[in-house]
Amino acid sequence: MNKSVFILLLVLCNISCKAQSEKSLSTQQFVDEFVADSCFHAAGVGIVVSDLKTGELLASNQAHLGLTAASTQKLITSAAALEILGINYQFKTQIKIDGEILQDGTLNGNVIVKGFGDPSLGSKYFANDKSIEVQIAEKLQQNKIKKISGKIIADASYIQAKIPSTWIWEDIGNYYGAVPNGLTYKDNTYTLFFASGQAGSKTEISKTEPKNTGLLFDNQVVSSSINRDLAYIFGGNISNKRRIEGSIPKNRSLFKVKGALLQPENSLIEALTKSITALGIRIENENLPPKKSKLLFTLYSPKLNDILKITNQKSVNLFADHLLFEIGQNQSDEASWESGISGVKNFWESKGLNTKYISLYDGSGLSHFNTVSADFFDQVLKHMNQSKYRSDFIASLPVAGQSGTLKNFGRNSAINGNWIAKTGSMTGVRTYCGYLTTKNGKKYSVSILINNYSSSTSALNNKLHNLLIKLYNS
Repeated sequence: MNKSVFILLLVLCNISCKAQSEKSLSTQQFVDEFVADSCFHAAGVGIVVSDLKTGELLASNQAHLGLTAASTQKLITSAAALEILGINYQFKTQIKIDGEILQDGTLNGNVIVKGFGDPSLGSKYFANDKSIEVQIAEKLQQNKIKKISGKIIADASYIQAKIPSTWIWEDIGNYYGAVPNGLTYKDNTYTLFFASGQAGSKTEISKTEPKNTGLLFDNQVVSSSINRDLAYIFGGNISNKRRIEGSIPKNRSLFKVKGALLQPENSLIEALTKSITALGIRIENENLPPKKSKLLFTLYSPKLNDILKITNQKSVNLFADHLLFEIGQNQSDEASWESGISGVKNFWESKGLNTKYISLYDGSGLSHFNTVSADFFDQVLKHMNQSKYRSDFIASLPVAGQSGTLKNFGRNSAINGNWIAKTGSMTGVRTYCGYLTTKNGKKYSVSILINNYSSSTSALNNKLHNLLIKLYNS
């Protein structure tokens, strides 16, 4: 036999044997190989892989271990909200008046904007041809109001807004740490516009949007050669002072940094006042004695399934926490952190899931004190796969290579379009929980929670991608 032909046959044999060997490996062996990586030496790694058709447990690792779930926790909250409230549920905002509208068009009273925890009010995720404040102003005009003798009053009492004690100092002043409010408005955020110069020089805040945030800023941000936003806003709900530290890219004129508004209802009233006066309706701002109010009209949010898509696709903490509050209101007539958490736990208990060993402190996963096991996520995913809202729930999740937080993950690979999951990340935490369709058409529930890994995030993503590829080919 020709020597070159022999070598070629040997190479082909080795490739074939390697492929056959990998194919013969069990799902459990793929998981065991994954967790044996040195980057998990000091980590907690919870994994469960189940066959959705048979319910068979295919692989697991520390399935019972309570781990920080980060934003994957939104699965637990959003699934419960969908089941409890239904896909057509809508939040509302009422516009009331506490006086009579006289024949000359004078409202002898106040206009009251009463919120009921609508997270979408003025949100950038639900842009409209007309802003919410313009819509309200035009409806006042349609009701033949030409002058308001009293004030524009905000009623945000539906929710007693407070920051959870378990949220860390680094998070609570920043846009992703915005807390639910009875009158949440424009995602409860404000924007600081910075001007930066040479690297190492101090920056300046040139303007804010909205103009009147009600906050006082101590700017310690410097210019940097690092082309990233590394500025953090510090401050909570016991003070209107905010300290900004860190750095932003050098030589920028209007670099944006977003923070969490303390009282978003004030921004709504400010914007609404401008829109009302722009239509020629005068506001006298007289201090009138309180009277019994009556409903003038009601505004409604998009339907819940649309809100869920934003919550899970974009991983919006504020939306998830609003869902938690609304679950609390539905279950115990109180929109609060405590009632929402109890409502979520009680719901899953009623579906046969044991919540004894999970700890929930919010609905978004922002608290580092939240702990959930991979087994619990597996049960939630299996329950929702059998739910009448299955298609709506799955439609809310990011798709590998195509949408949301998975848009750039798995693109141009076999899992593109076949891995549909919620992701979660914070320092030292990486989580993926969702549904995988294999090359043979099998449907798997896959839950992966990793805490305290020692590799870079990009390296870990590659390891996760390789594991999912192996599961896809199994």
